[in-house]
Amino acid sequence: MKKNALISLLFLLIMLVAVGCKTAEQGKSTKPALSELQIEACNSADAAKTCDTRLVEVGIVLKEDCCKELGKCC
Repeated sequence: MKKNALISLLFLLIMLVAVGCKTAEQGKSTKPALSELQIEACNSADAAKTCDTRLVEVGIVLKEDCCKELGKCC
């Protein structure tokens, strides 16, 4: 009887670890990368030095996202 309980407990522990690892992997990619349109908006605004004006007006992508993802408009 103790042997069955120990095996069940071990199986439950393995399952909990597996679920925890899967959840941690999913948490890493909660935000998708920028779309092609957003990348183009970042590049254009950075080249024209309009990150604080035109980029905000258009509203396609945030200045902070351009900086974080592409190193533009920082």
